[in-house]
Amino acid sequence: MTSLTSESRTTARPRRGGDVARGLFRLSKIFVYQNYFGWGMAWLILSPQARDRPGTTAAMLLFLLGSMGIVTCTCATDDLVGFRNGSDARNYKACDTKRDIRGKPLLSGAVTERETVRFIACAASVAVLAGIGAFWALDWRAPAVAYLLYGVGFFLSVQYSAGLRLSYHRGGAETLLCLATTAGLLAPYLAVERHWSSPAVLVGLLLGLWLVMVSSYSNVNDADGDRSVGRRTLAASTGPRVYKTAMAVFFLASATLICVLGLATRWPWWTLLTLLPATALHAAQLREGPLRGRWLSARKLGLYAYDLGFLGLLAPALYVLS
Repeated sequence: MTSLTSESRTTARPRRGGDVARGLFRLSKIFVYQNYFGWGMAWLILSPQARDRPGTTAAMLLFLLGSMGIVTCTCATDDLVGFRNGSDARNYKACDTKRDIRGKPLLSGAVTERETVRFIACAASVAVLAGIGAFWALDWRAPAVAYLLYGVGFFLSVQYSAGLRLSYHRGGAETLLCLATTAGLLAPYLAVERHWSSPAVLVGLLLGLWLVMVSSYSNVNDADGDRSVGRRTLAASTGPRVYKTAMAVFFLASATLICVLGLATRWPWWTLLTLLPATALHAAQLREGPLRGRWLSARKLGLYAYDLGFLGLLAPALYVLS
């Protein structure tokens, strides 16, 4: 049986401009605000001297625009590849009532492949131009590593499904997600602050790890579809013992980074307390997923924990700057 392409499905009923716009909006995933936690924390933990430096506000706003372009380019490319190889159709099967097919506009027929390719090209242009504008606003005085982190972070993010197809290598998806999130904090931070700080690195790694603790649970639910197209996430390329152990390791790594941040840096010790709710939810996530097998419910707990973790970082960050 042949599968219908996006173009052929959409001929079944006329589409309006608003339908296409809504489809592209869903395709972009720019509404997933957690993608900008790194950028927000980068601006928040800048020193007063860096925040008052000429060009900082313009640069940070342009870095936000660049982050939106990178997120759009990466997510839209992933959806395009998933649509073409059939993995999204398998993962979003009709009997799975917990997943809304409107989140996959190519599958629902809201957008066509041609529109998606053009949209990706536009998003990539925005990411490049916004990055150039941000460094220009800083009078090109950012350290070389800031340019490297922005450029390499953008390049590798798009290679998640296409190009190098990093997610098709075991551990590639998890590693890329963590490091790209970390780079999303460190690139603007280093560009404006002009030097490293251990809290910035630790916070970046925490945010990246917390995002992995969302995706790793989602990947279990998608394992069959990913395996059918050769994508080797931990869930698709290993057995339950391995990926469940990895989830426990992620939890322990998160707790360790929190302890280091609160006890071995200039951040206050009570950072451990403000991050306790997020840690408790991550523990509940382990119970819900590896122990009970409720992977999508565990994924939701991971998203809630990510939100609580960001909020838990706000108070100590503001205290340090006071």
